[in-house]
Amino acid sequence: MSIVAYAWGYLAALLAVGVLDGLWLGVIARSFYQAEMAPVAAENFKLIPAALFYVLYPVGVLSLALTPAVSGWTEALGRSALLGLVVYGVYDLTNMATLKTWSLKLALVDATWGAFVTGMAGVIAYTAMQWATSSATK
Repeated sequence: MSIVAYAWGYLAALLAVGVLDGLWLGVIARSFYQAEMAPVAAENFKLIPAALFYVLYPVGVLSLALTPAVSGWTEALGRSALLGLVVYGVYDLTNMATLKTWSLKLALVDATWGAFVTGMAGVIAYTAMQWATSSATK
């Protein structure tokens, strides 16, 4: 795969995670997260750590889920969803172990979301990389 294909894949994953997470956290599940996280949430949103997450996460999707000889979109979906489940699951289980209040319900919803959003980002990035590769050969 060319560097151009990886660049398209990165941009596609970045956009997918950003848009889907924005809808999930800002609209669909906003009240759920506010209620569940109220006792441990920071009073002010910290932009730099959030931005760094969105810059780094697509790197993980491309390097850990898509680069290992993915044979099609279903494999991209499976590998990416597994990555999301592991990453979000580790985060949630660590929070359950170390924070005063981090409910099992929150951990299950959040880890499921991680599998979904990362799976979708992986499929979208895979599609963009395939498009970039086929466009380069024409």
